[in-house]
Amino acid sequence: MEDKIQHYRQPMVTVLGIFLGFLLNGAYGWVGHAFATRRFKETVMAAGLCVCTSLLLIVLFRILNMNYPKDRAEKYYRLTLYLFITGISTAFLSILVIMAESYYLHRTE
Repeated sequence: MEDKIQHYRQPMVTVLGIFLGFLLNGAYGWVGHAFATRRFKETVMAAGLCVCTSLLLIVLFRILNMNYPKDRAEKYYRLTLYLFITGISTAFLSILVIMAESYYLHRTE
């Protein structure tokens, strides 16, 4: 039986590697002074990093898994794609929440 997700495997692994690299580099820079100042920002950042990293690692496993159900490959890949988009969206939403909170605290009247 043909490997139906083979065409998507390499681009997805490349994107995941790049994104996880930037994410973990940012986490490494942040963790040294985490929770030293603003609790809300730090909590949002920690939650976003944990959820995003966890989801992207699950996606990496799913895309590299060779024992997926070949008769339901489209459904399997669609769920993998949804997890990928959710993971990346979590990171961006965390940043947006932090930006909104910063704007609210530092706006001039």
